[in-house]
Amino acid sequence: MTKEKILESFQKLGKVLMAPVLILPISGILVGVGSAFSNPNLIKSVPFLGSTFFVYLFSLMKDAGNVVNNNIPVIFAISIAYGFAKSEKGTAALASFLGYMTLNTVMGSFLVLKGTIDPDNLLTGQRSILGVLTLDTGVFGGIIIGLLVSYLHNKYYKIELPSVISLFNGTRFIPAITIIASSFVGLIMAFVFPPIQNALGAMSEFIVSTGSLGSFVYGTSERLLLPFGLHHFIYLPFFFTSLGGVEEIGGQVVEGAVNIYNAILNTPGANFDISVSRFLMNGKVIFAMFGLPGAALAMYKTALPANKKKVASLMIAAVIPCALMGISEPLEYSFLFVAPMLFGIHAILSGVAYLLTYIVSFNVVGSASFGGPFMSLIFNGIMGADKGSNWLWVIPLGALYFCLYYFIFKFAIIKWNLKTPGREVEDVVISGTVENTTDSKELLEAIIVAVGGKDNIEKVDACFTRLRITLKEPSKVESSTHFTEKLGANGVVNVPSGIQIIYGNKAAVYKTEMRELLEME
Repeated sequence: MTKEKILESFQKLGKVLMAPVLILPISGILVGVGSAFSNPNLIKSVPFLGSTFFVYLFSLMKDAGNVVNNNIPVIFAISIAYGFAKSEKGTAALASFLGYMTLNTVMGSFLVLKGTIDPDNLLTGQRSILGVLTLDTGVFGGIIIGLLVSYLHNKYYKIELPSVISLFNGTRFIPAITIIASSFVGLIMAFVFPPIQNALGAMSEFIVSTGSLGSFVYGTSERLLLPFGLHHFIYLPFFFTSLGGVEEIGGQVVEGAVNIYNAILNTPGANFDISVSRFLMNGKVIFAMFGLPGAALAMYKTALPANKKKVASLMIAAVIPCALMGISEPLEYSFLFVAPMLFGIHAILSGVAYLLTYIVSFNVVGSASFGGPFMSLIFNGIMGADKGSNWLWVIPLGALYFCLYYFIFKFAIIKWNLKTPGREVEDVVISGTVENTTDSKELLEAIIVAVGGKDNIEKVDACFTRLRITLKEPSKVESSTHFTEKLGANGVVNVPSGIQIIYGNKAAVYKTEMRELLEME
């Protein structure tokens, strides 16, 4: 596969994944606000937040937000299958859910029978997913199933079987073949993932024994493994096992970075220890509060003028949970699949952040377990200055990281013409916006005529700003000026498979209405 084909595939996957990415910010805000205002340190300072009403309110907010956060892999699986399906999309979505559950059930049952999973003593990466005890393959598992189902669906949704099994003709064949194929994938994953766990365990030992280098490796690998849902294999062993340290605090022997840090917070006279707090995501305070907002600004600045308003809304919604609570996935996923090289740069800068905070003994942890970067800065940093938090380092490091992310991202996006949000239009003929005085139905009927009629249309889709119409005979399309001068379009992109008509934020609505008008699914 050529470089161009690989890039095109990533861009297409990125477009499909935009739907689940756009629901992550609201879940992040709900969890972020709920966690922040139920923080024990905040409640000590503002006692009325500990009342029954507020306890219930913030608990329910966290639970509502975590409906998304706890089920991102299956949401990805469904979104990919639905997005790539050529037709009968509802069947593809149902099959992807069945496939994801089959993957986890077969993998989990096999490993329980084999003795790898002990239901009474779960190891890191083993948990219950939608009621099934299995290995947590994270987003990686969801993407595999989504791609598998979309392939099977597009290949077999019109299949005609022998009369004896004709009950499974057409789309009814898709769930059946999905369950069978996903069972095999589950068995394969049962053999593949345990060795991966062992390799990550060896990496953990390396991180502990190598000081500054280990901090860099810890931060970089934690980010690099995020797309595969394996990042928890990096930090969880340090959080809750002796890898994160063993100390005697207040007369009690405590092990695990989380437990040690909490004990230090609650013990008068005990001071923070950078050899422990470095595992609690000190570096994330820097890149989540300052670096990624700089990247968001760069993506906004490099978006096309017609898209900036929508990109601004997306970026603001993603920056809030990122900076306040360290929930960075909504922002990271906005460029991960469409511009993976940016994610590689981000991972390296993240590792450097962990390295710098280790060198200067910056003991302001960025884990959501402590209220996230912003709340940790206030309650564990500023209010914990007497314990050696060294929180003042956030000012120079934060300013440095905001500038680094902004200028590096902006340079890379422009230099390599990366398709970050809002930059999806190429070679657009802009003729200015023409005021549209007709209602949407009349406009869409006129568009259908202008592209060669109903019988010439194979598919209707949309992205941020473009109404994408796939045609049987693109040569039947009217001139670009017809769309811009008579049909109110901002511009037109002629592609080999059809036409892309730029209508700004109305494009998604026009897509839905046109599909209804054409009686498409």
